[in-house]
Amino acid sequence: MSETKRLYRVTIRYRRQVQQYEVFEVEAADLRDAVLVAADRFGDVLAELADLIEIRVAHPAE
Repeated sequence: MSETKRLYRVTIRYRRQVQQYEVFEVEAADLRDAVLVAADRFGDVLAELADLIEIRVAHPAE
Protein backbone atom coordinates (compact mmCIF):
# COMPACT_ATOMS: atom_id res chain seq x y z
CA MET A 1 0.00 0.00 0.00
CA SER A 2 1.46 3.39 -0.97
CA GLU A 3 1.53 6.14 1.59
CA THR A 4 -0.26 9.38 0.72
CA LYS A 5 2.00 12.39 1.09
CA ARG A 6 1.09 16.02 1.57
CA LEU A 7 2.94 19.17 0.64
CA TYR A 8 4.18 21.32 3.55
CA ARG A 9 5.59 24.84 3.35
CA VAL A 10 8.55 25.53 5.61
CA THR A 11 9.52 29.08 6.58
CA ILE A 12 12.71 29.68 8.54
CA ARG A 13 13.53 33.12 9.94
CA TYR A 14 17.18 33.80 10.60
CA ARG A 15 19.46 36.72 11.14
CA ARG A 16 22.76 37.47 9.51
CA GLN A 17 23.25 41.22 9.27
CA VAL A 18 19.52 41.69 8.70
CA GLN A 19 16.53 39.46 9.27
CA GLN A 20 16.03 37.04 6.37
CA TYR A 21 13.72 34.18 5.48
CA GLU A 22 14.26 30.84 3.78
CA VAL A 23 11.06 29.33 2.33
CA PHE A 24 10.75 25.91 0.72
CA GLU A 25 8.31 23.03 0.40
CA VAL A 26 8.69 19.41 1.45
CA GLU A 27 6.58 16.36 0.77
CA ALA A 28 5.81 14.17 3.79
CA ALA A 29 3.29 11.67 5.15
CA ASP A 30 2.44 13.85 8.16
CA LEU A 31 3.63 16.86 10.14
CA ARG A 32 6.15 14.85 12.15
CA ASP A 33 7.78 13.57 8.98
CA ALA A 34 7.71 17.09 7.50
CA VAL A 35 9.72 18.34 10.49
CA LEU A 36 12.31 15.60 9.95
CA VAL A 37 12.56 16.23 6.19
CA ALA A 38 12.86 19.99 6.77
CA ALA A 39 15.59 19.48 9.38
CA ASP A 40 17.60 17.46 6.87
CA ARG A 41 17.13 20.14 4.24
CA PHE A 42 18.52 23.22 5.99
CA GLY A 43 22.20 23.45 6.75
CA ASP A 44 24.19 24.06 9.89
CA VAL A 45 24.43 27.79 9.22
CA LEU A 46 20.65 28.21 9.29
CA ALA A 47 20.40 25.95 12.32
CA GLU A 48 22.77 28.24 14.21
CA LEU A 49 21.15 31.49 13.06
CA ALA A 50 17.44 30.53 12.98
CA ASP A 51 15.11 31.87 15.64
CA LEU A 52 11.76 30.77 14.19
CA ILE A 53 10.60 27.86 12.04
CA GLU A 54 7.04 27.46 10.78
CA ILE A 55 5.75 24.37 8.99
CA ARG A 56 2.22 24.31 7.59
CA VAL A 57 0.23 22.39 5.04
CA ALA A 58 0.78 24.05 1.68
CA HIS A 59 -2.24 24.80 -0.46
CA PRO A 60 -0.84 25.15 -3.96
CA ALA A 61 -3.06 26.82 -6.51
CA GLU A 62 -4.90 24.33 -8.65
